[in-house]
Amino acid sequence: MRERVLLLTGFGAFPGVTDNPTAHVAQSLHGLPLAGWRVHGAVLPVAWERARADVARLVAAHAPACIVHLGVATEATAVRIESQGANHLQFRVADVDGAQPQAGEIVPSAPQILTTPVAVADLVAHLQQLGVTVALSENAGRYVCNATYFSSLHAYPDRRVLFVHLPPVSAEWPLARLTDAIARVLEFLGS
Repeated sequence: MRERVLLLTGFGAFPGVTDNPTAHVAQSLHGLPLAGWRVHGAVLPVAWERARADVARLVAAHAPACIVHLGVATEATAVRIESQGANHLQFRVADVDGAQPQAGEIVPSAPQILTTPVAVADLVAHLQQLGVTVALSENAGRYVCNATYFSSLHAYPDRRVLFVHLPPVSAEWPLARLTDAIARVLEFLGS
């Protein structure tokens, strides 16, 4: 059976997060065969227009059946499975390119909310059974994470698209535990 491609993206550094754990997770899982997936890991810039363009380039180059975006939520204490993206541009701070939209839509005339086709309640229950501290979220934020998620949900309706926020690296959440949690997410998506 031919392996299916799963695109796994993390983000690079941005003000307040000089070493983004999502970049390490995406890079560490890159190239691995996992639950029938061949994982293609990539690091996106924390710049919403360049991130969207990079995702389009990666999708064209690798034809993934599934796209999983990772972001860090500095206040999070659990892995957060994001159920939806909002078609709203209002950044609390500028992205790394200096863009700080304060009003408007990510995709003009698109719906205000797009939900993931992934069975997120089942995913959360699965992760809980494995002992992962996890929460279901309906708010991917108002920054590059949400803009990237909504853009991908809109651009790739024929693919399973998911966004997962990770807590920052800490004693409770060392990088190995974060990476393992995402490996369990990818296994669920491959089942």
